[in-house]
Amino acid sequence: CFAGAEIMKSSGYIPVRLSHVLRHCSVGAIMRGPEYVMTMVDTREWTDRQGQTGATLIPYVDQVRSALAIEQELRKPPVAREMDNGAVDGVCLPAIRFPKWMSCPVCGGLAFAPWRDGAFGVHPRCTAENCAQKPMLEQLPWVMVHAEGHLADVPWHRLAHAQAGTQEQRQCRPTWERVSLFLSKTAYGWRIRCAVCGAWQEFRQGSRLPWGQAHKQPWLREPPWDQASAQGKSLAHILEINDTRVHAARTQNALVIPPESRVHKGTVLDRLYCSTSKRAEIDRAQTALARKSAVHRVAQELRCSVSDVLEALEEIDKGYPLYGKHFTPGLLLENEYKALSEPIPDVYEDEDLVTRHRSVQWKDQGQEWPWHGLQGRIIRLVDRLVSVTRLKEIMVFQGFQRPVDSDLDQNTLVPPDIVAQSQWLPAIELYGEGIFFTLDHELLSQWATCPSVGQRSLQVQNRFARSGLRFEPEIHVSPEFIFLHTLAHVLIKELEATAGYPAASLKERIFCSSSPVPMAGVLIYVAVPDVVGSLGGLAEQAEPKRFLALMDRVLARAQWCSLDPVCSEHLGQGPHLLNRAACHACALIPETSCIYGNILLDRAFLIGETSGLLQYLQGP
Repeated sequence: CFAGAEIMKSSGYIPVRLSHVLRHCSVGAIMRGPEYVMTMVDTREWTDRQGQTGATLIPYVDQVRSALAIEQELRKPPVAREMDNGAVDGVCLPAIRFPKWMSCPVCGGLAFAPWRDGAFGVHPRCTAENCAQKPMLEQLPWVMVHAEGHLADVPWHRLAHAQAGTQEQRQCRPTWERVSLFLSKTAYGWRIRCAVCGAWQEFRQGSRLPWGQAHKQPWLREPPWDQASAQGKSLAHILEINDTRVHAARTQNALVIPPESRVHKGTVLDRLYCSTSKRAEIDRAQTALARKSAVHRVAQELRCSVSDVLEALEEIDKGYPLYGKHFTPGLLLENEYKALSEPIPDVYEDEDLVTRHRSVQWKDQGQEWPWHGLQGRIIRLVDRLVSVTRLKEIMVFQGFQRPVDSDLDQNTLVPPDIVAQSQWLPAIELYGEGIFFTLDHELLSQWATCPSVGQRSLQVQNRFARSGLRFEPEIHVSPEFIFLHTLAHVLIKELEATAGYPAASLKERIFCSSSPVPMAGVLIYVAVPDVVGSLGGLAEQAEPKRFLALMDRVLARAQWCSLDPVCSEHLGQGPHLLNRAACHACALIPETSCIYGNILLDRAFLIGETSGLLQYLQGP
């Protein structure tokens, strides 16, 4: 079990995987514990007893930050472990119980935070006067969500009195000492009723109401949101806590590539570079004697010679590890494509990117197969074949949204610290392996100019433009992209049976562009938070004969779907009708594997009689 981080629940602790802390258990998310539903507090509270951040700096990620256009440092979330005596070693990530309202499953009476006066571990029970059974209370499943990223309890008293008709109802005030609000099911939704004045209101999933004087987040204590600045846009939505619109984490991923992937860990140079405090101690020395003493102390701490420290300082002064190499911000995929396509000289097995190029052996197979046969066409189409025996991926948590507005641009991205003042972002290091291959860009471009291909692709392009969907890095929807994306999906489904990895553990990376860097490639990989990496079965599939057999099976899988002919003849399916011949039975994969949300897929571009690339390569 990966007990990566600990979430505090009063005097108890809940283990959470590190990767989950950046996704469905990230800041602002609602998650279920063994007893209560909770929400994670922002990164300003990820501190130790001295108030210092408990997150650990991740070194050698300047290229990643540049490619993702990130100015802040990247730090790993704190890690804590509960010892046998109940004490905690490390920094815990705080969470609070939310929603705070609880209800009686028998009488429907509501109580606000009834646990606040009780002992830990004692479950609150109903205190309504007319409830004979007095059962244990349950947290309400509804919250109030706003497109600007705000989250709060539903103001049940205000909702019940929203259409108050009498003077008594308009002057009714909430009573916290006794149960006065009751919830009941109706034919059209739910009804909240005030037992004091008789006011009531019906509501259902998605009902809208003014935000009111609630705080922006459940754990914040600053003054409530100023509605005067909202200019009438303060309507919020009542949603169930498991609704996908309540929280959507925004993460970005990038591979560590040379020269930073080639750093030798554990050397004096590496340890001195990673220790900013030791370098600062040397830099603070104002005289030659003081500097000599500081260098000597650092050498003792690092258990090395003074000359080793001086040599390391010299390399750092020269610009280690990048040595003045500049990177254009935003060219994420272009830099990764180049690093994967070009052989790395004198590579060591402990580096963070280890590739074995099989392109020569791959092309040599062409002599064994007929030029126009299926295997021959596959060999012609695949230009480079690379076995990625080790890779390192950085996953960065950039914030979250609460996408309740149909206009996606109106949903605000909330940063991890809520106030956008932090000098760092949460990130984790993932290690794994993969298969990388490129296609003949010229052949792909020629096929894309076929009228039948262009017409079929144009429909999807127009729908994508109207959908308002955006991806980072930005993509250009083209026949080439749809082909590569569909091929990656069918390949993942085949690898699930071939390499023994669940489809949910595999990831895709699509490299497709015509300029400024022509790209046509696919990386299928697995990455886990364990520095040891994965089991090795995936990279072995890049052995030329195995890969040829694999691609043969992939294309055979793409030719048939259990829902054909309905699937193959579909004019549009999936979100915004952005898929053609692609459904759960043939081309859709788990959400964790596809960064594009399982859209822009079409099997006809692989094996179609009029628009399929493999059919085009066969010739007339």
